[in-house]
Amino acid sequence: MLCDIDGTLAPIVAAPEDARVLPEALAALERLASHYGLVGCVTGRPAAEARALVPVQAVAISGNHGLEVWRDGAVHLAPQAEKYLPAIHEAIQMVRNDGLLPELGSQVEDKGITFTIHFRNSPRADHARRYLETQIVPKLERAGLAYNFGRMVLEVRPPVPVDKGAAVVRLRGRKRIDNLLFVGDDRSDLDAFREATIRIAVNSAEVPRQLIQAADAVVDGPPAVVALLEHLAEVG
Repeated sequence: MLCDIDGTLAPIVAAPEDARVLPEALAALERLASHYGLVGCVTGRPAAEARALVPVQAVAISGNHGLEVWRDGAVHLAPQAEKYLPAIHEAIQMVRNDGLLPELGSQVEDKGITFTIHFRNSPRADHARRYLETQIVPKLERAGLAYNFGRMVLEVRPPVPVDKGAAVVRLRGRKRIDNLLFVGDDRSDLDAFREATIRIAVNSAEVPRQLIQAADAVVDGPPAVVALLEHLAEVG
């Protein structure tokens, strides 16, 4: 059983640093880990942040959309991504030097090997997204970086073939797993759905239609995810 964190185990909040995983979710994950061959979180957050949010040692952690894994108390970066660190840092500086983004209510979150531009708090989110599409994205393309829009965010990462689907494969490793359930709420979770046999989408006003269409079932928000996890722990 694998799942996302933000919007899945933790309610979406205005500032990412204010997010908290529901305590009931942590208890359910701990119970699940004693019954299932693999229990983990695959998230866009850095792996160290994810471990702090989910401090259950039996729960595996993959961060930065699969570019990082938490193992033996430390973060391990995908080798093919390391050479893009200078380009990522230069792009972060370019974005931070853009004088209009703060006026549009956008904030930059440095995640090390990736970064995210949040425009959830913008008074005109449509204007902010249009500015990102027309002024920032072309610069990212010229820098040779990959990007995608999520729930009121623009996520920027190295152009390597690593995503949440690759993260699922990496966490699964050599374990023989016949059924793998993944729970997620955003566009990037479609990649994880690719490797899952049971796909659960978390509904919201912002959930991508493609995720709902690809799901085997839909639940309404993190409290419903907790109920699902508790049920799985009981039947496990």
